Amino acid sequence: MKIGWLYPLLFGSCYIFKAHGSLLVIATNETYADRIASFGPRLSENGKVGYLVEPFTDPTGCSRVNAPCSDWVALVRRGGCSFITKVRNMQASGAIAVAVGDPEHQSGWITMYAPGDTSDITIPSVFLARNEYRALLYLSKIVDSPMTILLQLDDFITWPLLDILMVIFVSPSIMMIFIYISWQLRLKSRKKLEVAPMEFVVRLGLKQFSFEKLRENEAEECAICLEDYINGEQLRVLPCKHDFHTYCVDAWLTTQKKFCPICKRDITCNPC
Repeated sequence: MKIGWLYPLLFGSCYIFKAHGSLLVIATNETYADRIASFGPRLSENGKVGYLVEPFTDPTGCSRVNAPCSDWVALVRRGGCSFITKVRNMQASGAIAVAVGDPEHQSGWITMYAPGDTSDITIPSVFLARNEYRALLYLSKIVDSPMTILLQLDDFITWPLLDILMVIFVSPSIMMIFIYISWQLRLKSRKKLEVAPMEFVVRLGLKQFSFEKLRENEAEECAICLEDYINGEQLRVLPCKHDFHTYCVDAWLTTQKKFCPICKRDITCNPC
């Protein structure tokens, strides 16, 4: 279950996102971790190669600049304007990608999020934590020519806090609900097998109770409700020859058990 779209609503631009990447400096073969923005295109499997350059006229990327070279990746620092504004300005300045770094706060990586329509963004962008940003900024300034880097998407995926909570709490709850519903359905199915069908019960024999025709050892009261029979009252006669009030035994057979309340014989079985 993917719930990443909820994070920006809950945590703003600092929510935890799954997509991780890295920035490889070709000359030194050193890799610096980054985090892919939630807007813009994804990095391909081959990644994106370019020259990492900090805009000289506006290091924040909050305004358009002249492209220092072709195929350049803008290295800008956080602050001054929104993430989406930086990316739009650098895209308009000819950059093929943007790396936004945090020079001050050691708060780890965040995912750059932008509200509203971002379909105009055609270049990828990543976020760098303080140590990675400072290291790359230093390297970019000590070399004589623009530094060649490779932006790539890592296979490593972390589990955000909300996803962990989903796995730990929500998933077991859903499983318990599923088990409970299955148990109730099994009980209902078993209960259905334990009672007699109404269409079968109504076909059982009937008789009228009569004191004059009462035989020796015949019951004068209903064994279910324990009320005496009234002369002329209609009784239900089960296959085992035991009789009861019609409304009493019908309710018993169709809601409780399909056995005679006295001898426990299954009334649906063929006569022995």
